[in-house]
Amino acid sequence: MQYQQGNAQAQEIARLVFPLMTRLGIPMNPVNYALWYEYYLGRCEGLVSALDKIQSGEQPYEPEQAKALFLRYVATPGIETLERIESEVCRLLADVIQIVLDTGLDLGKYSSLLQGCSTRLESADDLRAIRQLVATLKADTNEMADSGRMAAGFLKEHADEIDNLRAELDRVRQEAVRDPLTGLANRRAFDERLAESLDDSLQQLKKICLLMVDIDHFKRINDKHGHQIGDKILQYVASVLKKNFKGKDLVARFGGDEFAVIVENAPIAGVQRVAETVREQIGEGTLKRTDTGEPLGKVTVSIGCDCLKPDDKPNDVLTRADEALYSAKQNGRNRVELYRRQSCAPEK
Repeated sequence: MQYQQGNAQAQEIARLVFPLMTRLGIPMNPVNYALWYEYYLGRCEGLVSALDKIQSGEQPYEPEQAKALFLRYVATPGIETLERIESEVCRLLADVIQIVLDTGLDLGKYSSLLQGCSTRLESADDLRAIRQLVATLKADTNEMADSGRMAAGFLKEHADEIDNLRAELDRVRQEAVRDPLTGLANRRAFDERLAESLDDSLQQLKKICLLMVDIDHFKRINDKHGHQIGDKILQYVASVLKKNFKGKDLVARFGGDEFAVIVENAPIAGVQRVAETVREQIGEGTLKRTDTGEPLGKVTVSIGCDCLKPDDKPNDVLTRADEALYSAKQNGRNRVELYRRQSCAPEK
């Protein structure tokens, strides 16, 4: 997010934030301060609701939850793109207001709405807030055009422009949560979905399972064949995962040569069977260099699996699935392991 508050407002918020964080025993680090600063700005209803529970004592402060909230509500990628879109929305507002003036019609209510949108836009540098403003402007512009109280032709032209802006905002959002190499969801999308899945699991009694997938000896592959071949292998593994997990399942590139899959409403035995299928399909692939035809050798993966439990915090199931993955590595690699006991991480 961007912060355009003046010194006086920023200092006033700081005077509120510091005592509250001290009273709640929350560490005074940049992530936590940004969360509570946003809390007092009140721009994100979801964030305010989540922090209200901590302030009231309904829920304890948890560092992993704070990180998830920061990634979901505060850390906004694509700032330059959002600034350009904000500028476009401002231009559209000015144009539509001028149409109101040029028509000479009595449109006080609509003009006030546009002026209000313009004022709100000054602080709406969050992607969700801008999308909400664009949606509001679109709806009211169409309503006025349909009522015949404005020059419908001009408004239709501007409504089309607003539609284009909405499409671009959707594109920016997709790029923000997508890994460019594999086309899978990225780590930010995974963290958001895992937090949401925890809420859904508690509220709707859904069965949520997590798979952690790691390419065996990936460093050796990179060292022998180079990073371009390594990238091709990452894309190959991603394609097998996407083929086997569909619908509401989320397949993400967790980082480096590691992938994560969130599976909804499936028993652990069924998830394990699909994981075995993925492992077998990856191992059966015949990979060659496109330039020389040289075989790249067998590519295998190790997979760890566990399910969300009712008392889990956001990081608990991730830790257990990671431990199951480490067990798969320790037990010879190229295998699927369910979480059973704590293990030590071997070399990859």
